[in-house]
Amino acid sequence: MSVHLRSLRIQAGDRALVSQVSLRILPGKITVLVGASGSGKTLSARSLLGLVRGIEPGIVQADLEIQDGEKTHRPYDARDREAAFAPIRGPLLGWLPQNPRAALDPLRAVGLQISDCLKLAGRQSDPGPWLKRVNLASGVGALFPHQLSGGMAQRIGIALALARGSRFLIVDEPTTGLDPSLRAGILQELRAARDAGVGLLLITHDLRLVRKLGDHLLVMDRGCIVEDRSAQDLGAMKSPQAQALWQATARLEGR
Repeated sequence: MSVHLRSLRIQAGDRALVSQVSLRILPGKITVLVGASGSGKTLSARSLLGLVRGIEPGIVQADLEIQDGEKTHRPYDARDREAAFAPIRGPLLGWLPQNPRAALDPLRAVGLQISDCLKLAGRQSDPGPWLKRVNLASGVGALFPHQLSGGMAQRIGIALALARGSRFLIVDEPTTGLDPSLRAGILQELRAARDAGVGLLLITHDLRLVRKLGDHLLVMDRGCIVEDRSAQDLGAMKSPQAQALWQATARLEGR
């Protein structure tokens, strides 16, 4: 099983927003996509789900291959791309956006939303075990999204993806705005998902996360991949953009 994106190009008019981006997500591995704001990280990630909208002409080139056992999905080759992506979103690819609370139904308790995902996956609809899996008490299931803290909303997003049975999970800036203790808890949940065999694409601007839980590193700048290497090889980064991010990380850590 794998997700392999090759030669992605996204345009707004004649201007390239993303150019020749390629990446892979593998089971039980975390690929970290790092870059400054506006570098094209989220736009590239949304292309994996067919969610690049409101941009014309939008995606002008993409070769996306998703291996699911003996079955291969190539949604960008289909005449009806929306129909081709429908069986991919959820069971194969889960999405945890930067603001997970906004992605939840504000009119329904979060436990019911987890139950819905379980029903779609053909599982027993009790949300309790899934709340426990992300270190939340069963009583949290009775809360509505507006009653959740930022850290709780992130954990609910992870629980929804796991309950749906997503084999791969795209996670956008999961620790933004969280205090250190909550941030550590979210990273622990992502490690647990990886250890359970889920493949993750982690989007961030913080290179510190790469050392803590990454297996592979991609650095983006102005719509292009400027570094593609093992996460254990941070010191060998050569591009000026990656070195600038590394120096900023060092300053944050007081080095």
